[in-house]
Amino acid sequence: MKLRAQKSAALPCSLSASDVFSSTTTSTAGPTFSFVANGHIDADIQRVQANVKYAMPPHLFRNLGKGKFEEVTKSLGQAFASPRVGRGAAYADINNDGRLDLLLSTNGGPVYLFRNEAQGAAASNHSLRIKLTGTKSNRNGIGSTVQLSAGGETQTQMLRSGSSYLSASELVLTFGLAHNDKADTIEIRWPSGQIDRLSNAAAGQTVTVTEGKGITSTRKFGKQ
Repeated sequence: MKLRAQKSAALPCSLSASDVFSSTTTSTAGPTFSFVANGHIDADIQRVQANVKYAMPPHLFRNLGKGKFEEVTKSLGQAFASPRVGRGAAYADINNDGRLDLLLSTNGGPVYLFRNEAQGAAASNHSLRIKLTGTKSNRNGIGSTVQLSAGGETQTQMLRSGSSYLSASELVLTFGLAHNDKADTIEIRWPSGQIDRLSNAAAGQTVTVTEGKGITSTRKFGKQ
């Protein structure tokens, strides 16, 4: 995985947080990652703690499975690992390639957009994205739990409204399928109690699932 940085206009913030980029409750179908935006709340912290910095490098962790994580921050290069006064973090697939990109805000500084560009063997991996539309539940399906199985491996994600300071991420769930070209089964548990089950959903697309109706629209990756 390669993350390429782009800068935008300054976005002033005033509080600090260690913010999770993304999290998958259970995933054995391929590596998943968690991002932490770092930055101390006190600009003068070094006056009282010489070994603590105001600007700090972020952290990116690879989920190895079975409760183990590996820090891979430095492997993504200096542009990514540089110290910043990070505040909020949000993710979305900005170019419809099936891979989540990352937006990081800094205190009184620029916003950084890190584009997720697959390289080498990772470029052939597949993914499936699921957008939920509630009917009995809330319109965006927030609070729904989606369990996807592919090639004998299972992943579970919950759709949340946010997980970072003053930040809102895209309300679409992204599942990495490794080399599998479809999801064998998908089970969606809606806040209303409704349970929808799907099968044989092809990779390489975003599917919209409407509560109680199944897949109601699709959009292939690569189409803006």
